Amino acid sequence: MKPSILRASHRLSLVSACLVLFALATGCAPASEPTSQDQVTQIVEVQTGPVVAVVNGAGITADEVDLQIRETLFAEKFAGAAGASKLFDARSEAIDDMIQDQLVAQAASKAGLAEEAWLSQAKEALPAVSDEEVTAFFEENKSRLGTDPQLDQFADRIRTYLMTQQEEKVYQQLYEAAEIQITLERERTQIAGTGASMGPENAPITIIEFSDFQCPYCARVVPTLKKIRDTYPDSVRVVFRHLPLNFHSQAKLAAQASVCADDQDQFWAFHDKLFEDQKNMGREKLVAYATELELDLPAFESCLDSPETVARVDADLAAAAEVGATGTPAFYVNGIMLSGAQPFENFQAVIEDELAQEGS
Repeated sequence: MKPSILRASHRLSLVSACLVLFALATGCAPASEPTSQDQVTQIVEVQTGPVVAVVNGAGITADEVDLQIRETLFAEKFAGAAGASKLFDARSEAIDDMIQDQLVAQAASKAGLAEEAWLSQAKEALPAVSDEEVTAFFEENKSRLGTDPQLDQFADRIRTYLMTQQEEKVYQQLYEAAEIQITLERERTQIAGTGASMGPENAPITIIEFSDFQCPYCARVVPTLKKIRDTYPDSVRVVFRHLPLNFHSQAKLAAQASVCADDQDQFWAFHDKLFEDQKNMGREKLVAYATELELDLPAFESCLDSPETVARVDADLAAAAEVGATGTPAFYVNGIMLSGAQPFENFQAVIEDELAQEGS
């Protein structure tokens, strides 16, 4: 974790925000009275920061403007379906940094030192990185260091990197010796788990995926979902819901075809064929897939454009719109949103956390 000891500007901004809120709570000059230069001066004295505008006697301070900007930027950064997940990650990182600051401050206070002095002393007490460690790191990683790398080319950089890694032990030791409880919870979105699925119906974890058969990122995450299935065969159920994007001209018909394959218990096999060749999803190709899978062709072709089939895909589109999912792939792990083609490790982190809560 990156050290973060003295964030003066951050802390001052929080103080400014509190002062602005205090000023708002205490009110401003009456709106009906004209404002003289003396009254403007009085407003400056009452409110924090210089007055940058006056509306019928009511002053607007620079701090209030800055607060408005912060609120707008916050809303923009954490907007949309993925906003809750991004906000959780941002809050988690901020909490980690604040915990680290608290631990360093407490250790420094106990030692009767300033924080920076304590940190410097703690790092100086660490053993130096040895030549053997530098050489071992070089040998383990030289295949990634270009053509015919030589140790003397990289020794200084490797030593600096290893020393930085070693310095993290200072913080790790503080963590291990402390009693820390984090109660931050992820936001959850309620979505019906209707649609083709794999995994036990009573699994403690349900992953709902909104996907588009023409989306390259959706194809990219298919192996990840298979790894999840293989890793957690009894604990995870994956539900596929359709979100064919309007700029993918063949995606909706492909979604309808997969619904028809699902009617004949061949959704996942059809699903795999579609993702294997995303450039060709015309009607003839869809029928060819049905033939390869030995589906009842008259039933498949009758189903393909039926109002009922279109309605099932449209229902998924409406469900996605309701929760604000506008891009693909979008995942909800027990209601916790993960956006995009996430690596297995990101799913695993949420799954393991959910399983731990289930068992607690």
